[in-house]
Amino acid sequence: MYEVILYAAIATIVCIVLYSVLGKSVGQDSSEKLNINNITKFKKDNNTSLTNKNLNISRKDNEELIKIQKIDPSFDISDFIGGAKAAYSMIIEAFAEGNKETLKSLLTNKVYRAYTKEIGLREGRKLKQVTDLVRLQDASVKSIKVTGRSATIEVVYNAELSSALFDSDNNLVQGDPDVLAFISETWMYKKDLTSTNLNWLLADVFPNEGDTLEADPTPDTKK
Repeated sequence: MYEVILYAAIATIVCIVLYSVLGKSVGQDSSEKLNINNITKFKKDNNTSLTNKNLNISRKDNEELIKIQKIDPSFDISDFIGGAKAAYSMIIEAFAEGNKETLKSLLTNKVYRAYTKEIGLREGRKLKQVTDLVRLQDASVKSIKVTGRSATIEVVYNAELSSALFDSDNNLVQGDPDVLAFISETWMYKKDLTSTNLNWLLADVFPNEGDTLEADPTPDTKK
């Protein structure tokens, strides 16, 4: 899984992750799970170019990046992508485990309500979700937009994973833990650039354009 940034407390760790962290690499070994206790602090390279050609940032999006950096000079898009990779793993894992505390630190109120509603329905049926993120192939910037002091960045994720629901007796109810699916979905992150909260919050999840999963690992919030 991918490395993430942190400061002292777990609440602070979660906040830093989306802003300027490293992701923990999602390895080929499906037993590798993101552990927010295994985090190393990332030393920023102040010489990193805002226009990283390897990220395929368009001219239009680069203009929006410059707007972000004018408000927040410490922002670096490469670090953001690393954090977005880590956040993807963390959010999928937290949703499957019903970890509302972690989700609250990473999601906007809108997405948090949608995700906790699904968790509540699942718990009401006494079901548990098992999601295995086997490989995050890539994460790329789709669009960047700055409106006033607020910014949104859409990230496209391509990943291989399995997801299934089990009852209290560990009987398979939905999905298949042994069948990998390829998913391609867009997540939109949002941040008030003047806020003391360093977190980029997940503001929307667009429908998956890859394989269909019966046990949805990331409920959509945008139709």
